[in-house]
Amino acid sequence: MNDYPYPLPHGLVAIETEDDWKRLESIRADDECWDRQLQAISLIDGSIGNQALFIDTIFSPWTTARRLARGGQINDARLRYPETLLSAMGVIADSLATYARAAVERGAAGIFLSLSAATHDLMSPEQYAIWGRPFDLKVLEAVKNAPFNVLHIHGSKIHFDSLLDYPVSAINWSHHHTSPSLAEGSRLSGRTVMGGIDETTAAHLSAPEISEQVARTLDELGQRGLIVTPGCSVPTDTPERNLRAVRYALDSGSV
Repeated sequence: MNDYPYPLPHGLVAIETEDDWKRLESIRADDECWDRQLQAISLIDGSIGNQALFIDTIFSPWTTARRLARGGQINDARLRYPETLLSAMGVIADSLATYARAAVERGAAGIFLSLSAATHDLMSPEQYAIWGRPFDLKVLEAVKNAPFNVLHIHGSKIHFDSLLDYPVSAINWSHHHTSPSLAEGSRLSGRTVMGGIDETTAAHLSAPEISEQVARTLDELGQRGLIVTPGCSVPTDTPERNLRAVRYALDSGSV
């Protein structure tokens, strides 16, 4: 996962004004803000070779912009000077597209594009079509030839139906806590779905209980068009034995 912050112009610690948004600049792939992550990708690729695929998480342009802004400033900007914000979003999307392309060139099989605002809790689908979709697609376009790009739709009350034409190989969402179910999402999308494990309980269940979640998922969907994963990131204190229980259940046929 790439958690390195998008660099702000010199002297800024957060975006607070319209002029601050205008100061954002496109970031090159060789910028020092991404250098360590790209080095890590090269090391991973060199270590695992053809044994497995790996992908790199990229947070959507909207999520990236929101993190740069002070408090709720991005929503204020959306209302008061939308054209300025849209222009800044384009700059961010271009930069993330450049980074995504570099990650694939270093060995990643694709990206895990995480959307945080494609939810009725934050925007309507019509609003997201303006503030999210064009910029998401710009990032995905940069890695369209990568073998395995994943869309993660974060949150509850998600805009699942309006994102089905995103050019990705698989879709992931917190299906234990929002609709659609994993089976319904598989039917609607016609794509591989990723899920089965409830990320909110993964740290507290026993390994046998984790195996039971795997078994229920396979009973519901079968073994095609499915990658067994959590619906979102698991807590950092999740025991390693619980993570290994997923792989063991699948490899051993105990489910």
